[in-house]
Amino acid sequence: MSPVDRTRPPLSQPTPPPAMPEFRETILSGGFRVRVASVPKLPEVAIRLMVDGGAAVEAAADAGVAALTAKVLPAGAAGRTAMQMAEWLDQLGASIGSGVGHDSARFSLHTLSDTCEEALDYLASVVLAPSFLPDEVARVRAERLDEVRRSGDEPGEMASEALSEAVFGDHPYGRPVRGRVETLETLDSARLRRFWESSYEAGSSFLVAAGDVDPEAFVAVVDRSFGAWAAGSGRSAAVSRPGPSTSAGTVTLIDRPGSQQSEIRIGAVGLARGDEDEVPVLVMNAILGGLFSSRINLNLREDKGWTYGARSGFSMRRAPGPFVASAAVDTAVTARAFEEMLSEIRSMTERPPSEDELALARNALILSLPRQFETTSQVASKEAERVAYDLPEDWWTRFPARVEQVGRDDVVRMAERYLDPAGLVMVAVGEADALRADLAAFGVVEERPAP
Repeated sequence: MSPVDRTRPPLSQPTPPPAMPEFRETILSGGFRVRVASVPKLPEVAIRLMVDGGAAVEAAADAGVAALTAKVLPAGAAGRTAMQMAEWLDQLGASIGSGVGHDSARFSLHTLSDTCEEALDYLASVVLAPSFLPDEVARVRAERLDEVRRSGDEPGEMASEALSEAVFGDHPYGRPVRGRVETLETLDSARLRRFWESSYEAGSSFLVAAGDVDPEAFVAVVDRSFGAWAAGSGRSAAVSRPGPSTSAGTVTLIDRPGSQQSEIRIGAVGLARGDEDEVPVLVMNAILGGLFSSRINLNLREDKGWTYGARSGFSMRRAPGPFVASAAVDTAVTARAFEEMLSEIRSMTERPPSEDELALARNALILSLPRQFETTSQVASKEAERVAYDLPEDWWTRFPARVEQVGRDDVVRMAERYLDPAGLVMVAVGEADALRADLAAFGVVEERPAP
C-alpha cells in the first residue's frame, strides 16, 4: 500500500448522483397507478397517494374547498367516527398527513412493515369512503377560518397573497390554496362531497411506496384495498396557461398603519415544471436570490444592512407558476430596497455571472441533492413529485450532469427570457403615508387597506 501524502489535499471527486431504488409500476383495473420500491434498510414503509384534486380545479366561488376536503377526509370514514379513525391509526403505530397545492392533493402515510396491510385499509377508507360528517366539517372549517383571519395580521402572508393576485388575476393560481373567508363560510359537507366525487378518481391518481416490502405482495394488497376505485375520466386536471400579468408596471400598496417595516415583493409569471428551461433557470436564480450568497441577499443584507434576508425563487407548477423576489425592510428604505432589487434583476443580463458565482450555484444544487434521498420518506416524496409532473424516469440521476452543463450564456438567456423588467409586478405592505410618494416613482400606485 502506497503511503498517503498528507502534505497535499485529496483530489476532489465527482459527486455521485442520488441513489434511487428501482421502482416497479403496476396499473390496476381502474387505471390506478402503483409504483413501489424495496428499500429494506428499516422495517418501515413510506406511502404517498397523489390525487388530481388541487386548488386549480376549484370553482372561484368554492375557493378553499380542495384543501378543506383533504383535511376533513380522515375525520370520519367507512362508518367510523373521527375519534374511531384516530384510534385505529394509533393502534397501527402509523401517521398520516395531507397537503394540497394548486396542482394536486397529497396524502402521506408512514407505517411499520408489519402493519402495512391494515394501514393501506385505513388509507383506502379515508380516500374512498369518507363520511363528511357535518359536525366535523364545521369544526375543521372553523379552524381554517381562524387561520385565514389570523393571516390578516401577518404582513408577509398578506404581501404574498397580494402578489399572486396581481400576477395571475382571475387565473386559479391567483387564489390562495387555503381559500378566503367569504368562500370558506359557504362550504358545507354537501359541497365538499361534490368536490370529492368530481375530483377523486382512480384514473388520475397514483400511489408511490418505498420501504421494507415485497413489491409483488404490496401491489396485491393495494389491489385488494383500492381495486374497486372507479376510474373516472382518467385524465389529469387541465390548468390553463396564465397570460401576461395585467398589473405589470403597477405597485400594489397595502396600508398597514403604524408599521415599522415593509414587506416587499417583486413578481412575474415564470415557467412550468418540467420545462426545458427548468435546470438553467434554477442555476440563474441561485445566483440572483436563491442562496445566502446570492446577489440580492449580499446587496440588501450584507452590504446595506436593510434586512435579515432577501431572496428569490420560481414556483414551478403544472402551468407556469410565479417568480417571486422578497424581503422585509425598514419603512424608511422601502423605495431604495425596491430599486436595489430591480437593479440586481436587471444586472443578470447586464453583468453575466463570474466563474466563481457559477461554480457556487452549481455546487449548491448538486451537492445538496443527495441529502434529499436519505430516508424512505424522502425517496417516496421525490418519486411522487417526479410522477406528478411527468418528469423522465432518469430525472434525478441526470440532474447533476444537466446542472454542470449550464454556462454563463445560458444564465443570461434565462434572465432575458423570464426577468423582463417590463413584466414585473410590485407589492408593498406597510405604512402608506410614509411610502406613497416614493413608490410612485415605480409606476401607478394602487392602494388599499389591510384586511
